[in-house]
Amino acid sequence: MSKPPLGETLVRRGALLASVMAAALAFAPVASAQQLVPADFFSRIPTGSGGDMAVSADTMVFNSRDDTVVAQGRVGISFQGFRASADRAIYYQRSGRVELVGNVALIDLEGVEYVADRVELEDGFREGFLRALTVAFPDGSRFTAAETDFNEGVERVYVDGSYAPCGTCIDANGNRIGWSVKAARIVTDEAEQVIYFEQPSLQLLGFSVISLPWLTLPQNEGVEFPVISYDDTYGVAVSLPFFRYRVANGTLAVTPTAYFSQGPGVAVDWRQTVGDLSYSISASGVYQFNPGAFSGLANRNVRGAVQTSGTFTPTDEWTLGWSYTAFTDPGYLPDYDIDSGTATNEVYAQYLDADTYADIRVQQFVPLDNRANQAAFDNVVDEQALTHPNAFADHIIDLENGAGRVELSTRLLGLTRVLDDTSHGFVHGYEGQSVHAMMQASWTNQYVVPGGLLVSPYLGLRGDAASYDGASPLASAPAGQSLFSATPIAALDIRYPLLARTMGATHVIEPIAQLVYRDGAAVPGIVNNDSQGFVFDDTNLFSFNRFSGADRQETGLRANVGSQFQTSFDNGGWLSGLMGQSFHLAGANGFNITDGSTAGVASGLNADASYLVAGLQGGYGGLAGGAKAQLDPATGDIPRVQLSASGEVDGFTVTGDYVFIAGEAALSQPQDRHEVAVGAEIPVADYWTANAGVAWDLAANEWLQATAGLTYDDKFLAYGVQTRWTGPTHRSANDFRVGVTFSLSGPENSEVVDLSGGF
Repeated sequence: MSKPPLGETLVRRGALLASVMAAALAFAPVASAQQLVPADFFSRIPTGSGGDMAVSADTMVFNSRDDTVVAQGRVGISFQGFRASADRAIYYQRSGRVELVGNVALIDLEGVEYVADRVELEDGFREGFLRALTVAFPDGSRFTAAETDFNEGVERVYVDGSYAPCGTCIDANGNRIGWSVKAARIVTDEAEQVIYFEQPSLQLLGFSVISLPWLTLPQNEGVEFPVISYDDTYGVAVSLPFFRYRVANGTLAVTPTAYFSQGPGVAVDWRQTVGDLSYSISASGVYQFNPGAFSGLANRNVRGAVQTSGTFTPTDEWTLGWSYTAFTDPGYLPDYDIDSGTATNEVYAQYLDADTYADIRVQQFVPLDNRANQAAFDNVVDEQALTHPNAFADHIIDLENGAGRVELSTRLLGLTRVLDDTSHGFVHGYEGQSVHAMMQASWTNQYVVPGGLLVSPYLGLRGDAASYDGASPLASAPAGQSLFSATPIAALDIRYPLLARTMGATHVIEPIAQLVYRDGAAVPGIVNNDSQGFVFDDTNLFSFNRFSGADRQETGLRANVGSQFQTSFDNGGWLSGLMGQSFHLAGANGFNITDGSTAGVASGLNADASYLVAGLQGGYGGLAGGAKAQLDPATGDIPRVQLSASGEVDGFTVTGDYVFIAGEAALSQPQDRHEVAVGAEIPVADYWTANAGVAWDLAANEWLQATAGLTYDDKFLAYGVQTRWTGPTHRSANDFRVGVTFSLSGPENSEVVDLSGGF
């Protein structure tokens, strides 16, 4: 092993602690005047009597020139009733000598203080110092050992050692908390950044729960332990994430797993950073002895997947990256709790500085769920779009002398879809190739009119160029064509904030009126791929364009009017709300244009006078709540209501939610959704919390779901049990499940391992 550079190497900065006895280092008043240290001082200390020594200091320094270990800065020692303090403590590893240097003070059992400039520790005091030498890091974690050896500041060997992320693992009330690892020998290698454990055992709350012959882990990357999980199809599974190695600034982890109802599995994970490049490659697989437990493509002996991702940052502004997933069958990753949803295979580039953000990607979307056969899976993949590219950019220019702000934005979406994507009578994407480029330039500024009126004009020009090859066989599909359009945009935002003071509260009331004009195509992208739905509510009442993508836009002349208020109470409470309505005044209403998708359908903006929308939020101390609602002024109906409330007092938490969404035949949702749910969390002991909840389907007059659980969490160790029972109208009807959670966290609450299994 090569030596570090000559000179003192500050390896770890922080306190050196042996146990909670370090609190005794604040010396009591002396019983007599200071005296020089007598020659027989250490002979008064019983030898071989055992006992803990407490040692504290500001830093520990390894000096490779003379092979010493120096504890320096407010060094304090307490042992067998004797106490000492000094500026430095020096351990000469070759000779075994230990010296206290600078302002040395020793106090005996009678409280007599002896002083010296330099004292060599002897007998039991010296041995106790070496036994007690521990490393406590600034994050609170520490290594302790009965005996410690140092090798040139590079390798440290802790005999009968332990690693505890929770430090002493005793809280302020004397409760034992957290977890630790004890081992016959712990070797930390600063050169290889590896921790070696011999005969380690995991202790939870001071009790040993599992032992291993050995364990090797990279430093600063967390400690992992066996993972136990359960599933109806693979049965009980035990994973052993103990094979972890550092190679060339990378980490290789090998995790074998035994699936009791299936067979052996293994996962291999490689992560490396080389300069500005960081990447990972993960591969996993299982050999199924009972493949018939799965249907369709999952019914095979060998299943597995490879996933990779990475980033390259050549400059502070640019980030290049990729992600890719390959598998034997699409159900493997969710079946074995590795991944779920949709895998995105992509390459991308991002640019970000103070004024500009740009992102360009080529993407393939692959659903991760089992299919009956390869043809069925191919059809699902073919319905998903391949983007080439999916790009957008925004640039902001703040004009000088308060002349306003100019914003330039662009969007480019090119895609290929092999099959039409249709469900529930709506088209989510047409077969074929399409390209849509959008560019928009805008200017806005805010002026304060005498009297406090805020006037913000907005001028913009949008240009669109789109093309579609007309490959879809659907009768509703547009023909192959190209489209070029320009959309002038003009808007005026007027606000009049009013400040009022009443007893115990300050109020800001702000009437708002907007005029927005757009003269262009409602579907400037020919086909609609990225603007298929939204909910009209208080959050987008005063938006100039409520569609999320570029393939649709609002058209005509529209007025948005309403008012918002904010109230701050002197006692710390607050209340805010907004109410308003949108009116279509002239031109074509873009929300009434049909394109086969759900865009605009039953949105509340179809009529000349929109739904009335309102939102209200408030809070005080641990109490908070909110409400949202839509009202159809033409019929008096209430299409949507959402209520939520929560309260937390002395660890007790209560939550409540209510939702009503009227059925809408035009959206193929004829039934009302009408539900209420309440839940509570109650502290039952230190770190223990019980929870329960129930949800009721008011429309069907049936209970929807009931949950209950008990959890322990001391911020280092968390575990518990949760139960769920669903009612007859739940999407997983009449289903009872029990889930177990277990997780270990490191210092600063960084999660080390999560062994949770559940619903």
